[in-house]
Amino acid sequence: MSCYFAKRHPELKVLVMDLAEEGDLSKRLLGGVDAASEKVEKVFGAVFRLLEDADGKSSGLTSWLWSSDVDITAHAINVSEHNPNVPTNLFLVSSGAWPRREDPMPDEKRKTLCAKIRQSMINSKETWKLFCDTDGDRRPSAFTMLGYGLCPQAIVPLHLNKADQARIDTMFGLMQELRRSGEIDTQVLMIMWNFVKSLKDEPMDHKGVVLPFTPSKVSLDILDSCNRKLATLAKDPLYSDLFVHGGPDVNEQDFLKNSVMVMRQLADNVLKPAEELGMPFVQMVDTLESSGKKQLKFRSGPDGVEYEAKDAVIRSVDEAVRALSDKFEAMAIDSRGS
Repeated sequence: MSCYFAKRHPELKVLVMDLAEEGDLSKRLLGGVDAASEKVEKVFGAVFRLLEDADGKSSGLTSWLWSSDVDITAHAINVSEHNPNVPTNLFLVSSGAWPRREDPMPDEKRKTLCAKIRQSMINSKETWKLFCDTDGDRRPSAFTMLGYGLCPQAIVPLHLNKADQARIDTMFGLMQELRRSGEIDTQVLMIMWNFVKSLKDEPMDHKGVVLPFTPSKVSLDILDSCNRKLATLAKDPLYSDLFVHGGPDVNEQDFLKNSVMVMRQLADNVLKPAEELGMPFVQMVDTLESSGKKQLKFRSGPDGVEYEAKDAVIRSVDEAVRALSDKFEAMAIDSRGS
């Protein structure tokens, strides 16, 4: 989504902070797992260095805590310098490519650090948009808490199945617990149900909510069950302020219309090369159009798998993600104006 936003808004600078333990997003942005493995020492682990600096183990970030003159790009890389498929206005601060245990950062230090990072973007001559990726459903690590501290709103991706339906209580319960204790202020802007099986490409109106494609009946039945649980939680006085569009008096249909997005299961011959080669879907479409071809071929490394995708399949994936991006922007603008 960050690549779509950056492509659509070339006048802005987009900063992606990959705060997930394994750094999967970093690997994709830097050209896929194979290409990223060659860059581990040079560009991965900027968040580790930030946290170490914040603890006073080195000098770089310590000055952030007290200085009003901050350059956000000091710890960020311009991704296009490592992967030409990514828009030139997208920057990355990576958590690293390996798991690592980190001690919790004291609450006041974390809040001060987050305030300085946000202020640095405000002070910049450029206009910045921040995206953070976290391991949000785990007991919060220092990285996850940093993400919550930086972002007032969260998009929560879930698989459309009973297992992730059960995670609604644990994940949102944890977030609300952190909100009540004053550790975070983050609210849930959007819940995205992933890997939904499509019956056909035509959009449909389902119980007042417009879906960008037509899911199978089984998927619709599971979606209704999962959404009922979400809507009930959003009206619960103990949880209603967790959701940007929630509340005891909010109509269930209005809540679902404003808070839920459904993402179709994407074709493997487009999804896999995007992951393995670090080629965003929006770039695939541009490549397709500039080539004048009716299909594209991809090879994942010299000894990797070869993929072939026809233009209709590529455009179908692009339309699905573009619809998500459009709804996200509309939600974000609406929430700021409300």
